[in-house]
Amino acid sequence: MDLFKKLQAFTCKLYTVSTTTEDINTAHHQLFCTQCGSSSLASCHHASLQEHLHILSPVEHGWARNDDGQLTVEWMRGSPAPEAVLQLLSCNCSRRCKLLECQCMSSGLKCTNLCKLQTCDNQPQEEGLGMMIT
Repeated sequence: MDLFKKLQAFTCKLYTVSTTTEDINTAHHQLFCTQCGSSSLASCHHASLQEHLHILSPVEHGWARNDDGQLTVEWMRGSPAPEAVLQLLSCNCSRRCKLLECQCMSSGLKCTNLCKLQTCDNQPQEEGLGMMIT
């Protein structure tokens, strides 16, 4: 009920900034009388305002709460792209793949057949040889 009262007060201020009225029905009546029968709040009354109380929390819908309890944007949870797309990433290393220069290594991925250098240390090992990919 407290949320509904705050929503009413907010809505009243939207339509008439200088109002002290916090009841939507009263604000509706005042505007109607002031404007000689035409009210921009014509469809806004207790029943219609009550419909808007079922507002989802922004948390888990693109927002998160930080340690101070403030809302912060949650930019990304998962991978930046599907795994199949990430495997299409390639580098242009010519002599040797180095962490700061190789696009694949910088992204934490193995070099692929699309890479310029095919004999680097960042190539995946074949599974049939029993070697682990490092």
